[in-house]
Amino acid sequence: MRIGHLAATGAAAAALTLGAALPASADGHPDLAAAKPNPKVKVFERPMFQGRNATFTRNVRNLPPRGWDGIGSAKNKGNRTVTFYQHANYGGARFSLAPGEAEPHLGDHDGSLRFH
Repeated sequence: MRIGHLAATGAAAAALTLGAALPASADGHPDLAAAKPNPKVKVFERPMFQGRNATFTRNVRNLPPRGWDGIGSAKNKGNRTVTFYQHANYGGARFSLAPGEAEPHLGDHDGSLRFH
């Protein structure tokens, strides 16, 4: 009897362990919220995260009309890579930040930005 109880306990523990490792289903589990796209980048006017700042959550084809003639630094606070382009309409030299990355000296990438 004791061996049968131990085997059942072991099987239940294994099922719990396997269940924890399985991917979340589409029934509203919190793990799915983490997988949803969350584009979010905080940009600063000057290097070293100084000066005026703003947070963008969408692609921007042309930053100067939005009041940004230059971005000195940036922090990617979302879960999507953001690419900064030197010119409007995603042209010129570019620089990307992966999720969680920050760049204290962005340089001359103030034309547009795109999440991907």
